[in-house]
Amino acid sequence: MGTFKRNGKNSGGISLSRSYANVETSGLKTLFFSARIMPFVGTAQSVFKLTPKITMRTVLTLSILSLAFCIGCTKTVSEPNKKEPDEVIAPPDFNQPEPFVEPRFLPDGTPFIPNPESPKETTPPETLPTGATSMVSEPLGKYAAETVPLPPVEDMTAQIDEYITKIGQSLESLDGSPRYEAGAGDIVRDANALALIALGIGLSEADSKYKKSASQIIAATKHLVAAKNLKEGQTAYEALKVSLTSQDAGQPLSWSDKVADLASAMKALPNLSSAAKRVTDTERKLNTTLDRQAQRVLGQLAALAVISQGSIPNVAETTKPDAVEEWKKHCEEFRDAALKVNTAARQYAQDKADGKEPNYAVFSAAYKAMTESCDDCHREFYPKAVGQQ
Repeated sequence: MGTFKRNGKNSGGISLSRSYANVETSGLKTLFFSARIMPFVGTAQSVFKLTPKITMRTVLTLSILSLAFCIGCTKTVSEPNKKEPDEVIAPPDFNQPEPFVEPRFLPDGTPFIPNPESPKETTPPETLPTGATSMVSEPLGKYAAETVPLPPVEDMTAQIDEYITKIGQSLESLDGSPRYEAGAGDIVRDANALALIALGIGLSEADSKYKKSASQIIAATKHLVAAKNLKEGQTAYEALKVSLTSQDAGQPLSWSDKVADLASAMKALPNLSSAAKRVTDTERKLNTTLDRQAQRVLGQLAALAVISQGSIPNVAETTKPDAVEEWKKHCEEFRDAALKVNTAARQYAQDKADGKEPNYAVFSAAYKAMTESCDDCHREFYPKAVGQQ
């Protein structure tokens, strides 16, 4: 036996459910109705000369029809509809890196990298109310057409080759490592630096074997940065090497383009300056370095200049995202200081080749000025890094 429910709660009584109780009540009413009409049926029997058999059949038929009608009209009580809980949509996790995309290749062997979606342009109103100012600003776009002093293109080209070799060695060192991402920091750092050097080559007035493919090189580094395991890293690295000889000009380049992550670029600067300082901090070391690996150290000094220049659009990633002019000023000052070191090293090598007495003091002073420029920027944007070159 079920318990009788009233308004969705147990009443404590012992009976049928409401729906069956209604049907039972309807049946009793039907029998009562049949009993009430029996006298009239008897009268009809005598008037219309009906036989007892027909009379009883009539009564039963009326009773069944009445019962069926009552059942049809009975409303079955059902449980109230349960409201489905609202779907909970998890907020996006912006700290998660972008998914790795398997590189595809064109018939000629060059990597196919779809053009990135063009940023939406915001157009200021044609007329503004008196005294109002437009909220639309383009703090970096106006610098895109500036003539930017750059190091010799052959030094930047040599550094591209240097980074390709270094990244390959880093991948080899991670072969068999169960934690690729934990050891891929050098690859991410070097890939971002490589992208900025490719930007400098692409925007240089001088020619280079990588000038035409600069845009494709930049795009290929993004796949390498996004790799989550060794297989993805190796695949992206092979695509990067193919992009070096790409004949597809790709997207037009501009100094207002942000092509690298600032944190990774800032890690590349001390890595390069420390490597250069180790082999040039005495005159004897500088002499030996220029005799044995001049192009390598010149490429490192060139990379310092072009990475600083290419980091100007990343002001939003600094501790002072609104300090556009100050950030640009510091980036340009460090760029120029690095260019002077590169020039001093070249002059020193040239004087040696010409049989002249090279002046190490000029090189040393230029290097010191570059270090001070680095500290000046840190004091304003990253104080705890002052003195860490």
